[in-house]
Amino acid sequence: MTELEPGRIDFYDGVAPGLRDDTYRVRVTTTVEHSATADHAGAQPLEVFTEERWVKVAGAKYRLDPSEILSVYPPPDSAGAYTTTLGHVVLRRRTLPWEKAVAPSTSTPWLALLLLDVNEATINRNVAAPDGTRYTTVSMSADVARAALPLRAEVPLLCHARQVAPGGPDTARDDDGWVAVVMTGRLPVAGRAYNMCLVSLADHGAVLDRGSVPATVTLPVLHDWTFKSGSSGTFQKVAAGVAQNAAAFGLSAGHPARLDHTRRDGTPGVALYRGPIVGVADEPAVAAEGETDVSLSTARTLGRLLAAADRSLVRELSEWRRRDLMSGLGPPAFAAGSTPGDVAAETVARLSGATADPWGVPDRVRRLQARRDGALTPAEAPGADGGTPNGALPQDAGTAAEGRS
Repeated sequence: MTELEPGRIDFYDGVAPGLRDDTYRVRVTTTVEHSATADHAGAQPLEVFTEERWVKVAGAKYRLDPSEILSVYPPPDSAGAYTTTLGHVVLRRRTLPWEKAVAPSTSTPWLALLLLDVNEATINRNVAAPDGTRYTTVSMSADVARAALPLRAEVPLLCHARQVAPGGPDTARDDDGWVAVVMTGRLPVAGRAYNMCLVSLADHGAVLDRGSVPATVTLPVLHDWTFKSGSSGTFQKVAAGVAQNAAAFGLSAGHPARLDHTRRDGTPGVALYRGPIVGVADEPAVAAEGETDVSLSTARTLGRLLAAADRSLVRELSEWRRRDLMSGLGPPAFAAGSTPGDVAAETVARLSGATADPWGVPDRVRRLQARRDGALTPAEAPGADGGTPNGALPQDAGTAAEGRS
């Protein structure tokens, strides 16, 4: 299939499977003919063999493999301002909502996502299924079912498929960029706790038609989670609360936290840590004897881990290394009679020279960083040889480093 350009998402009403869940008859007929001529003119059938087999296509009915769930929203066990957002679940298999149909229709998807107040329904776990397995169900009254379940005509509108470009949302755990999405049709109310249930409608068409709804409606649950809907929870409010709580515990910009720390050589020490929320103080705290400020190192490591988790960035870096770095080495020049060991040594030497400093960081900046890390004495660091004093970043080096960041 054609891969989409970065940033693009295509939406589809649905993706029909090759075969829906049902029982199919496969008939194979073989005819043996005889002809006296090479062109088979006037061939006469000698025998006809016919064989029939019945094949049953059966997917998930009471349980769903957890690997089929790529993501859910709202996040499980979270609390936030969700009153204006429809909950949804993203499924790995693009055809999953359309692999069964809710009778008597042949086009109504069999999956629905129900938003239920914790007091509206009861979730029953470890229930014995007709096929002998154990599964989960949700039970609710007829009135709750009428309010929570979509109408038959609404079910197709709450399911769709997406093709997402590599690096887009929900593709980190997917293998082909295609996903299916099932949404709920209800909005949560602030100040309440909810259960979100992905249910099977395969044997419950009457409830969708609102014809004869029993006093208690029980549906199979394929996946469920809980969350709380509040009046707050935006990123701005959460970030402000983190900053206020940090200040209350003395973790202000000028007073970092002092934590037990094990140095690289295994000796104990004290680490000063200032998180990213509290900012930088005008007069930062000075590490005392035996203390190490790990704030910037922690931020740098966190940034590297986030970058390594970005699949598109890793792919681009790998392509850059293959195309630009390796091509810059030029063709090798091996002397006549070179042994495999000579070839290996030459290759290692060329790669080491090319990767020693791929960013071209000036030596003065490297020496300045080494001094800050304690690897150089003040006499060896910039400033002692006519450079910038007091550990300040040289203007030309700063410009060079900034241009490569």
